[in-house]
Amino acid sequence: MGRDILLINDNLDTGGVEKILQRLAARLSQRGDRLTLWACNGDRETLRRCYPAGVRFRKYPFWYGPCRRFSPRWFFTRACRVLFEGCLLRLKKWDTVVAVKEGESMLLASRLRAKREVAWIHTDYAHFHWTGYLFRGPEEERACMAGFDRVICVSRAVRDSVCEAVGDPGNLRVLYSPIDGESLLRKAAETPPDCVRPQGKPLLVSVGRLTEVKRYGLLLEICARLARRWDFELWIVGGGELEESLRRQLRERGPACVRLLGGRDNPYPYMACADWVLSASASESYGLTIQEALVLGVPVLAAACPAIAETLDSRWGILTGQAPEELERGLEEILARPEIGAHLRENLRQYDASGLWEPRMEALCAEIDGGEEGKRGSPEPMKEE
Repeated sequence: MGRDILLINDNLDTGGVEKILQRLAARLSQRGDRLTLWACNGDRETLRRCYPAGVRFRKYPFWYGPCRRFSPRWFFTRACRVLFEGCLLRLKKWDTVVAVKEGESMLLASRLRAKREVAWIHTDYAHFHWTGYLFRGPEEERACMAGFDRVICVSRAVRDSVCEAVGDPGNLRVLYSPIDGESLLRKAAETPPDCVRPQGKPLLVSVGRLTEVKRYGLLLEICARLARRWDFELWIVGGGELEESLRRQLRERGPACVRLLGGRDNPYPYMACADWVLSASASESYGLTIQEALVLGVPVLAAACPAIAETLDSRWGILTGQAPEELERGLEEILARPEIGAHLRENLRQYDASGLWEPRMEALCAEIDGGEEGKRGSPEPMKEE
């Protein structure tokens, strides 16, 4: 008989974390678990489109959100937290509660009753310790983590950053995110009307949320300079809070070689037809898009941060420094020397994606189940080449 599992996240469908959540929900549902999903952002149409039938959805916690201290909203939030988090939501005991993301999701999960509690961290705390405002100090955040049976980190870089920022809670394990290569290749074979690569010039593609940490503004500035000397095209696939400002930047200053395509449910056809997939990000927890590009056989150029340096082999891509001038030099080199991309693409014919899905998904489900593989102290996976 299946387990009664609660999944808690802030969103139903916005980025890489939600992609992984959707794949996990499909696997758990397929094996017969009864799933309930709490998220404060999302609707039932998104649930129907992205999640398996039978997943129950509640818009919790609806009381979260910014508010001024001692405002009516602040009093409402406080009252709801006391009523729901302190009382009503504790009436049910779950088989398993999974906080899909750090921060509010983890804090809420820590206040519920469950036979097993698992948390998931997708953020490099060394560069973006955004959860600090929820706790009175590192000790309190570490104590919150220690209350879980397991805290999963999506890379060694994330694990090390957590230990550095708040200390080791004693229950961390590194599990790389599952990547369904077969599904990815099927989706990449689709042909959206606007996915027509330019003729006679290189195509660069970057996929991600349009946020400060991804440094798309910097990428536009670099491309504006390079466009004076090289003929190429850059497609940026993704939406986010900076979309309007980036569109304004393109209208006012260019360059004309950049297309801002907005969010796409299926970004893989755009990646698959690229000569290179780019990442200018200042920080990544794992670099899911980078790994997906390799599955598609597309070489990668990325600004080095710990998580990408950990998982990107030099046979498949190029790492540059984080400084703008280093990223620009790397981009100019691949434009000036197309043989570099041809060599890496030939290498990628030997790329083995077979271990990216089933073994990782089995390890993740084992953590949720709490079996032998999910016990504290179990080994983390070796680096995959």
